[in-house]
Amino acid sequence: MTRIMRSDEEYLVIDLLRDMLVISTAACPKIYEDIRYVVFKKVPRDLGYVDLKQYCREISRGLGLDHDETIIFLTAADITRYIYEKEIYKDIKAEIYATIGIEHISCIGEEESHRINTINIFVAINKTLSRVGLADLFRLVSEVKGLLISLGGPLCINKPSIGTASDATAVASARDRSGEDFAGPATDVGIAVSRVMLRGFSKYLRDISLDKYVRYTIGLNGLEDLLRITLKIYDKAPIPGLDRDLVERELREEYMRMLKDPNILVFIRGVRLLEAYLSLNMMPIISLDEYVRDSPGLVVDELLGKSLAEYINGFKGLLTYYWIDRMKREELPELSRYPPLTDDLLASLIGSVLSRFYDKYTRK
Repeated sequence: MTRIMRSDEEYLVIDLLRDMLVISTAACPKIYEDIRYVVFKKVPRDLGYVDLKQYCREISRGLGLDHDETIIFLTAADITRYIYEKEIYKDIKAEIYATIGIEHISCIGEEESHRINTINIFVAINKTLSRVGLADLFRLVSEVKGLLISLGGPLCINKPSIGTASDATAVASARDRSGEDFAGPATDVGIAVSRVMLRGFSKYLRDISLDKYVRYTIGLNGLEDLLRITLKIYDKAPIPGLDRDLVERELREEYMRMLKDPNILVFIRGVRLLEAYLSLNMMPIISLDEYVRDSPGLVVDELLGKSLAEYINGFKGLLTYYWIDRMKREELPELSRYPPLTDDLLASLIGSVLSRFYDKYTRK
């Protein structure tokens, strides 16, 4: 159904092999127009103001493509890591091409930062859809993208995200005079498209590094940020005579060992998703005010912190977690800025790593 004409560090160019009806919010939107080509163009992260219409025309002309038959996505992400998947369900064939930039996400209900990334998605199906059906397919793709990012993508400090400030989506169907009016999740089209999107996004998110996992899930600037906080706490109770470089190296290695435990990765993500759920004020019985105030009646944060610390290093891990938990409000602003569950999660992670480090060097 599609053919790649060019794929390099600057461009991904796709030939649809026939005219297709499209709805697109890419750089130069096209609504219910016929297209033949799809272009993903690499742009600088600091791209300033440009006349998008003229810019798109210049890109099309440079590639030797008819601008009227071309949709163009702009991205600062690594185009060579584009997503491609296909799915065949009954008589439906669905294909997805996407580029994902999610270093800076948009948080629900919060002001946007000026740092922008983009999730670009193009989905094509061989089924003929009416204009209403194509709009329904656009809705489905947006919903599935939002769901997958909220569950597996970066999380804000205390809220989920459904994407970035400049996401762009395009959906295309076979061109005909008539077609189906529905493409929701229970239709054959919806099933095929949902499956192909799930496979594409899950593959991308599974392949991220542990450093990015920490950054996306907890909100820190990766493992180095976590290590910096850990060293600050260690300095309050250092082991005499130990070289500072050795301490830093050992703690980093301890974090790497710990984060290779799938149980810990699942635990961290689960706590953060629960935090996002509580922040949206949808939990019965618990009010948003009780959650934000870290009400004495809400002890789930301590239960989670205690469980993780004991799992990692038993009673010693628990004691170190309690030590950090007591000092976090006044002495550790890096932790106190986090919401109730996450600050205990971090205190538990850091306390467990430190307790294992202390174990190792106080036995010698």
